[in-house]
Amino acid sequence: MAVRDILVVLDPSPSGEVRLKLALDIAKTSKAHLIGAYVMPTSQEGPGLGGFGPLPPAGTDGISGVRFSGGGTAAAIGVSREAERAETAGQHFESELRLNSTEGEWHILDDGDTQAALELAKAADLSILGQRPPNGHGNGAARLRPEDIVVAAGRPVLVVPYAGAFAHVGKRVLVAWDGTREAVRAVNDALPLLGEAEAVTVMFVGAQETSLERQRPSLERIVRHLQRHAIDAKPEESLRGEIAVSDVLLSRAADLNADLIVSGAYHHSQLREALLGGVSRELLAHMTVPLLMSH
Repeated sequence: MAVRDILVVLDPSPSGEVRLKLALDIAKTSKAHLIGAYVMPTSQEGPGLGGFGPLPPAGTDGISGVRFSGGGTAAAIGVSREAERAETAGQHFESELRLNSTEGEWHILDDGDTQAALELAKAADLSILGQRPPNGHGNGAARLRPEDIVVAAGRPVLVVPYAGAFAHVGKRVLVAWDGTREAVRAVNDALPLLGEAEAVTVMFVGAQETSLERQRPSLERIVRHLQRHAIDAKPEESLRGEIAVSDVLLSRAADLNADLIVSGAYHHSQLREALLGGVSRELLAHMTVPLLMSH
């Protein structure tokens, strides 16, 4: 299935601009509609966007295709500056759409409003969010949890590291495979991004030789499936020894100079992973390249 709607969650930070550029690249390649969702930072002096007065109706601020999510009443201190930044961000978004001959629309979200972002994600083929910085610090979108979106939206999420420049994805790809429903979903969701891949490595990491033998037929079948999609895929398997599966995957991604990791998300519950650790949680915490996750 082709990508026709892309959601990118933005904020006033360098990493937000990286996400925008990456989203534009994918949208232009896919001829997709790009939905920009700007997360209004909470003012240090007052409440966030949820405490604003009523926002201008769609199209009245000079930004075509704008949609505002949120509203209410609020203290005025600090609001004007953030509103100006939001308007500037919207104008920049519209300018980038024109430069890239891409159609799109603009939304403004309250800081950390997961539900509003979730509703937008449900109607997008792909959502692009930022990795949360250490300790969850950062502006706006940095406080949205990508794992909450991927688990609840039922759509794939491309998580972009908070540090680094990532203009393209999908040339050299590492797929984490374990035969679970989530892994199957992730591979299927990644197909639109793999069409121009130069190399795709599908990797299973096992605890012991018996697990490698047990998973090998499944690994070979999914590789053949990708090859029938004209994707240059090859299987790879590794024993993890005393190393965490996430560390094996991240190390191999570095060896392959991968620009994308594809992985199923939260085969176990988020609570269990939070308490005991898990591959999804560790990949999100330590990722060095964009990570496509599906649940």
